[in-house]
Amino acid sequence: MRFSNGRAIVYYPSFVYDLAQFAMFPVNAAIGGMCRLQPSRSVWNDPDFRSRPVDGTGMPVDDLRREVLEGRDVAYDEADLVRLYDSLPTVRAADDLVGRTWRGRIVRTNRSVLDLAEWALVRPLTRLGFGWGKRYRTSEQGDPLLVNWRRRVYAPIPVWGNVGVTDIRWRGEPTATMNYDHQPWKDYFRRLSHDGEPLVLLGVWTHKHIAGGWFTLTFDPETPTASRAPRA
Repeated sequence: MRFSNGRAIVYYPSFVYDLAQFAMFPVNAAIGGMCRLQPSRSVWNDPDFRSRPVDGTGMPVDDLRREVLEGRDVAYDEADLVRLYDSLPTVRAADDLVGRTWRGRIVRTNRSVLDLAEWALVRPLTRLGFGWGKRYRTSEQGDPLLVNWRRRVYAPIPVWGNVGVTDIRWRGEPTATMNYDHQPWKDYFRRLSHDGEPLVLLGVWTHKHIAGGWFTLTFDPETPTASRAPRA
C-alpha cells in the first residue's frame, strides 16, 4: 500500500491476479458468452470491414465527440461510436498508457454487456461513493479494474487477471491496446480529447471479434501509479 496526495493506493503481488482469474473462470466465460447474446452482434473488424457502410444516425462526428467528452447520459447508436472512433487519432501504449492511472465511464448504447454492468453495478455503487478506472504500471503489468471510494482509497479488483498493453491494429490502424493475460478480450483506444486538453481516451472492449461495450478513460495525474515513489 502507498499513501500519497491524501490517498491510499493498494497493490497486489502478481500471483493474486492468476489465482483470482482461475477462481472466477466460470463467471468470466459467461461474460464472454453474453457478448454473443447481445441484441445485435457488434462485429466491426471483420476482413471486409472497409467495404461495409457505417452510417448510424448521421450525427456529425464533431458533435459526437463533444457530447461524449461532456459525459452526457444518453444512449448512442453504436455505428455512431464506430464512426467517431475511426475519426480519432491513434495513441501509443508506451507513450500514452504506461505509468498512468485512469478514471472510467461507460458510454451507453443500451445494447451491450457493459450497459448491463452500468445499470446493475456502476450506478448503484456510484451512489455510495465508488468509482472505477484502470491502471497500467508497466507494459506487462496492469489492472483492468481499479475501484476507488471517494477518490481516497484505490484498490484493484483482480477477477479478470493481469493485463498488458501494446499497439495492435484494429479497424485498419495500429493503436494502444489492453490485452488480458487469460481472457480472449482486448480494449482498443484512441484519443478523444484535443491537444492541450486533459487526456481522455475512447475505448471499446471486445470479446474476440465482437464489441462488448464502449467507455472513456480520463487520465488521473493526482493518483500515483507506481507502488513506490521515485528516488530523489
